[in-house]
Amino acid sequence: MKCVRLSALLASVVGLLAALLLTSPAAAAATSFHAWITCDPVTNKIATGVTGQYGVAANTAVKVEFKVESGYYATATTSAKIPATGSTTTVAGKSTASSDLTVKGYTRDFPISGYIFYTEKVTATVKNTAGGILTSRTATCDYDRHTTVTLTCDHDTQTITARVDGVQFNEPQPMGLGIKWERSTTSQNSATDPAFTMQRFTWATHTVSPVNGTITDVGFSSPATDRYYQSQTVWATVSSPYTGRTLGSGTATCVYSDHRND
Repeated sequence: MKCVRLSALLASVVGLLAALLLTSPAAAAATSFHAWITCDPVTNKIATGVTGQYGVAANTAVKVEFKVESGYYATATTSAKIPATGSTTTVAGKSTASSDLTVKGYTRDFPISGYIFYTEKVTATVKNTAGGILTSRTATCDYDRHTTVTLTCDHDTQTITARVDGVQFNEPQPMGLGIKWERSTTSQNSATDPAFTMQRFTWATHTVSPVNGTITDVGFSSPATDRYYQSQTVWATVSSPYTGRTLGSGTATCVYSDHRND
């Protein structure tokens, strides 16, 4: 059994539900165009940007608008929307002859380490010099010190179980807390079969009520079958239906079977 637990700094980009072949080495050689954001609790700085190939044509002058779509922070007893929500920063850039575009966006100081949870979502919109939209990407960063997500691959019970545990959810919640569960699976039936990944998609949404600031929820416990290779990843997002704010998040991965080196 292999199980990984993650509940601190992370960044993710939500994918569409699809069964896709794993990326080939040739395709992976070029970094696809994407936005990025980091929330660093050590420096208490937030930084953003875009980078990668094939977002725009080669040798193209552009403007990139970085908009703070949403953001929240929480203490053990309060939560709030970040002040920068809705703000936009525009930066000029130009793609290279190989269609690579790298532009740094806004950088901002914020006391991230002073909170038990922080999240921020940025949308980077690339426009030509006339203002026409060429493409856009989104990215999110999360810093969490009170939410732990666990994914357990158990061969004895032949199950894969997702669970979230949280503490210091002491802010009054008249409607309880909502937990959105998302999952992704990678599987391969045999050495001669292709590997497929079902991209991140919403699996379920549950409602829980904190007890003395503590929450626990089992997202799912699904039967599993031994394959040549099989792994799963889950994401849990804790939010307040009353305020609409995100208050916690985490992700975890486990490998149920791996016979690639047998």
